[in-house]
Amino acid sequence: MRPVLTHLSLAAVLALTLACNRKSEAAIQAEEAAKSAEAKVAQLEQQLAEAKSGKITGGDAETVQHLTKSQVKALERQVADAKRRAEAKKQEAITLAQAPAAKEAPKAVVVEVPVGTKLEITLARELSTDKDQAGDAWEGTLASDVVQDGKLVWSAGSTARGVVTQSAAAGRLSQGQGALGIRLTEIAGVGIDTDTHVVVATARGERNAKFIGGGAALGALVGILSDKKNKNDHALGGAALGAAAGTAVAAGTADTVIRIPSGKPVSFSLTAPEKVTLRK
Repeated sequence: MRPVLTHLSLAAVLALTLACNRKSEAAIQAEEAAKSAEAKVAQLEQQLAEAKSGKITGGDAETVQHLTKSQVKALERQVADAKRRAEAKKQEAITLAQAPAAKEAPKAVVVEVPVGTKLEITLARELSTDKDQAGDAWEGTLASDVVQDGKLVWSAGSTARGVVTQSAAAGRLSQGQGALGIRLTEIAGVGIDTDTHVVVATARGERNAKFIGGGAALGALVGILSDKKNKNDHALGGAALGAAAGTAVAAGTADTVIRIPSGKPVSFSLTAPEKVTLRK
């Protein structure tokens, strides 16, 4: 009889140990988030390698060189930020994996925010070509709630971070144009992929705000700045490109400084779906 009891006792201990070590739902979600963050680092590193390879063609040499150099600086910033987020996600996953699963742990709901979702961002300050350079970080806040499938994903006022992708005063480039471009890269600590908001300008005071999406963004911008009249906006490497509606853009002045004001929200769109974990 005693050996049976001993056997049962060991089995009970083993079962208890397994129960204690069983991953909680939160730990599983944290692991998936950490893997996703690592994947984004790898994706950005690939984009950085491609930018450094100098494969962009189709414009004058000076424009291509300037824009490529700026793109590299912007991607270096994005890689550094992505690595910071990935490390934080990794540490969170480790902590949750080591903690015993709670009996009444809050359930996690994963919502996928689709491509094309609009994100209105209020900049913390004005951005301009005389103060901000490619690779510089900028901050702001979400101007309105983002709701998906009836669930609040990000609330208005959530912190936003981004990077300056291009900064050249009007008249700086060989075709007499310049550009100030910015990209949104993070909402409430979540790394995201968005299109690039670009203000193209000439020294004569002409201002034209656009958004450029997808992997062809740099090639599209080279095309724009290599074409004095922007005749080829509709067919630039397959990029999703169009007027940035609702954004205040200065015009009719010979000021060579290009600015993106903080008074009116800037609109961005997701170029890749983003899975966000919500806690009930």
